[in-house]
Amino acid sequence: MEDKLQEKLEQELKQFKQEVKEMGVDVAIDRAYELTVKQEIIDGLLYDNNLSKKEINAILSCKKPLQKMYDDWLTQDGNLRESLNFSIDKSVNSLTSAYIKRIKEARENAR
Repeated sequence: MEDKLQEKLEQELKQFKQEVKEMGVDVAIDRAYELTVKQEIIDGLLYDNNLSKKEINAILSCKKPLQKMYDDWLTQDGNLRESLNFSIDKSVNSLTSAYIKRIKEARENAR
């Protein structure tokens, strides 16, 4: 059943990619965010969720579940920017800590 879900979602994404390709480079650039989020939705559904048979059947019964989930995503309060900013802050803190450690070690070795 999960294989059918994966196949359906990937087919919908493949069709979306083809439509975007046919519209040209400028449209492809404009739609890159949508493509990225749709791929993340697929990954989230298939690898981060333990869907029940009922949930899988509900998704499979939808004509374009990926588009539905993308449209729902666009109306959410949270957004990719918030998640990205959290990750950036965490990375900056980690890099800063490592930098300070290297500076201290260099000073100690210079003595």
